[in-house]
Order: sequence, then C-alpha cells, then structure tokens
Amino acid sequence: MENTNSPAQDEGLKQAAAGTAADGNAQTPEAYRKKLELRKLEIDVEKGEMDLDNLYRRAAEADADSVFVYNFFKPVNEDSVAECIETLAKWSRLAPGANITLILNTPGGLVKEGLALYDYLTILKMAGHYLTVIALGRAASMGSILLQAGDRRLIGPNAFVLLHEVSAGTSGKVSEMQDSVEFTSRLQNKLLAILASKSKLSVKTIKARWKKTDYWMDAEETVREGFADRVLGTDPTDADYVRFSHPVKHKKDTESA
Repeated sequence: MENTNSPAQDEGLKQAAAGTAADGNAQTPEAYRKKLELRKLEIDVEKGEMDLDNLYRRAAEADADSVFVYNFFKPVNEDSVAECIETLAKWSRLAPGANITLILNTPGGLVKEGLALYDYLTILKMAGHYLTVIALGRAASMGSILLQAGDRRLIGPNAFVLLHEVSAGTSGKVSEMQDSVEFTSRLQNKLLAILASKSKLSVKTIKARWKKTDYWMDAEETVREGFADRVLGTDPTDADYVRFSHPVKHKKDTESA
C-alpha cells in the first residue's frame, strides 16, 4: 500500500512507536494520528474562515453597478414574503448598495404581508440600494402595490396590472363584524394612499374606477396613468434587468387584495 504520510509524519510515527514523541513525552502511534487529524481540522477551519472573510471583502468592494435579480412568481403570502425578505437581506449584507431588481408575476394575495414586503423594500432603498421593479405577465391586486415600491418601475409590453378593492370575510356578532369592516377599510386606505402618491390619479378617481369591479390596465395604460415609468424594452439597457440571475455590470439610469 502506498505511503501517503509526509516525512515528518513518518518520523513522528516512528518516535511514537518507540514510545517517545519529539517533545520527549510518551506517545502511541494512535495518539499521534489523532493529533495530526486535530491539527488538520484546525487548518481546515482557519482556511474556511479566510475564504468567508475574502467573500465578504469582495462583496463589500463590489461597486454600485452590481445588480441582483429576484423573481417573485407566486402569490403574496406569509411564506413567499418571508423567503423574499430573507434573500434580499442576505444580498444587502453581502453587497451593500448594490442594485436590486424585483420581477413580479403575481396574482396578489394578503394585504398585511404585502405591506410588510413593501416597507422592507423601502428600507432597502433607504440603505442605498437602487430598486427596479418589473411587472411581467401580471401585477395583480397586491402586486400592483409592490410595483410602486421601485425607484424605477417597468412593465412588460404584454403584462397587465389589476387594481381592486380589498376583499375580506367576517363573521360573528354585528359589533364584531363592524370592527372587521372598519379595519379592512383602514387597510384599503393604506393602499389607496400608496397608489395615489405614485401615480397621476387621485384617491377619489381610483376609488371610482375600482368600485365593485376589477380595474385592469394594459402596459400602455399603466404607464399613461403613472403606475409604471415605461414599457419594458423601450430602452436597450432594459435587458440587463431580466437576463441575469447573478450580479452583472450595467449602466445606471441617471387580508386579500
């Protein structure tokens, strides 16, 4: 069998077999092997820590033109929002100030969870991340709110945006149901305030257009009414925000709903 030990290891084993180690203390071959294994483990740990330090250092040195892309192709609920926030938080730690793109294709979902994600996206922008949000397919219901979180809001030429009133169910005593309806109205007012502040429409106009109906807009109308900045593909650099799933270099542009 081939001997894979180094000369120093062989010498140590010989000394151990003779009953005396290099330090003069009695030591068996088995004890020496364990000592070697322990030292190898220590070296591996030290190397791993160095690799991790290098990773964080390289990420910290990444310039602001690095972009991370997250695909949100699912309903807005507790699990999807938690997964999204966890990933975005990791990117923020690894590359402070890096550009982030959030691509939406969602039927909407839970209001409170959606507002939690909207607020977190706002925090990322406050921390120096430039956020692009892109609607592909549909940004329906709560998805239309998340679209408004972007510093830059793009919509695919064949995508649609849906606005409608908050829907909820309630049961119990009349007073309890009144409380539930009042809280749902408060949630709806939050959404109206976001939509009106980001678009060309007033709260009154939005309420009139979505009353008792689903208010669908195609890409052109979405841009015209101010719910998106432009249709995806009208600028050659737009491709950078949908092609890559890893950091790339690009030019910067100067309860249920």
